[in-house]
Amino acid sequence: MKRSLLSIALIILALSTASAAGKSGEIIVTWNQVTVKATKTAGLNSNLGSRIEAIEAIAVYDAVNSIERFGTPYHYNVPAKGKASAQAAAAYAAHAVLVNYFPTQKSSLDSALNISLQTVNDGAIGNAQAVGEASAADIIALRASDGSSPLTTYAGPANAGVGQYRPTPGKFAPGIDVEWGNVKPFILAGSKQFLPAPPPPIGSDEYKKALAEVAALGEIKSTTRTEDQTHIAQFYKQDAELTVNEGARLLALAHKTSLEQNALIFALTDIAEADARIEVWGGKYTYLFWRPVTALNADSDGSVKAYTKWTPLINTPAHPSYPSGHSATISAGYEVLKHFFGDDNKLELHTTTAGEPSRVVASLSTVEFENGYSRVYGGIHYPFENSAAQDIGRKVAAYTLEHGPKLLK
Repeated sequence: MKRSLLSIALIILALSTASAAGKSGEIIVTWNQVTVKATKTAGLNSNLGSRIEAIEAIAVYDAVNSIERFGTPYHYNVPAKGKASAQAAAAYAAHAVLVNYFPTQKSSLDSALNISLQTVNDGAIGNAQAVGEASAADIIALRASDGSSPLTTYAGPANAGVGQYRPTPGKFAPGIDVEWGNVKPFILAGSKQFLPAPPPPIGSDEYKKALAEVAALGEIKSTTRTEDQTHIAQFYKQDAELTVNEGARLLALAHKTSLEQNALIFALTDIAEADARIEVWGGKYTYLFWRPVTALNADSDGSVKAYTKWTPLINTPAHPSYPSGHSATISAGYEVLKHFFGDDNKLELHTTTAGEPSRVVASLSTVEFENGYSRVYGGIHYPFENSAAQDIGRKVAAYTLEHGPKLLK
């Protein structure tokens, strides 16, 4: 059965029935879900959505930390004046971020805030409002000139040759978000910090083996791909940050992590996925590597007269191929989650892909593997793009954990 993203109305209903015990971390879990929903309601792609999710999570973390003083700040570091509810500060911070970026959703966001405040019993709400809104304003200002806009598109070279990216079948839309690889990272020292080595040369044994694998497994009517592999391709087709954030929410609820723990976990997880996407986009527009659908329909000179020789299972996204954005995003987020929760966690994940049932996995590594190979099963990535991207994700996660906010010892 299809399970789409919950409406904000359902999310705030869940809030109203959630436990309001002193320092419950559930308010952060719920506002993460509200945030993800808001980005998709606004039609944001994964690059733009992950940026907003990181900003919201940072605002929440710095707001809670300004009251509880449990960790090193990300940026905002002004102690609360008098007693203040850390729960309420988290809600005010998230709300202020979302209203700033999505003013047309203000009514539903206001409703979510009002219900959140009804569950609070850990301090003065008035003082918390000042803290939460100041923390939100701080990170919004910090990211105002981060290079995330304006963005342009890439139409491809006039006479594309062997190995060169060009618009792919469907709407033949130009490549999106050309400048995203130059966006200022949240934690990394700079964009392209973990730029991967170039893809294997066209005609090399590694390339030919990878091309043959995606040709066999990723074709729309493949007889090599198993039924489960087809489900994997369709299940993980949704925007990758949805899978990261659902995993974080499920783990936080299962482990009953505290308000302070959740503030840190969600901040680091969303920072890692956002920075991983910046890194990947740097690679995509550095190498401008062609998609499998182009390679498998091309003549010997690299030209494509018609896309009739080979068709992928799922539609090819409108941006260069190498490395895989999905693989880097999931690995970055789930490696951070492994740090806090360990690998062995049974999760029941859901997807927005119509007709796909939920998927039960026994470990976080399983999510990384399935998501990575889903792009091969779907016919839109080569295996070496998956492995290169997962390496980026692991490096981004490790750097984020080392250089990002930490609990005070």
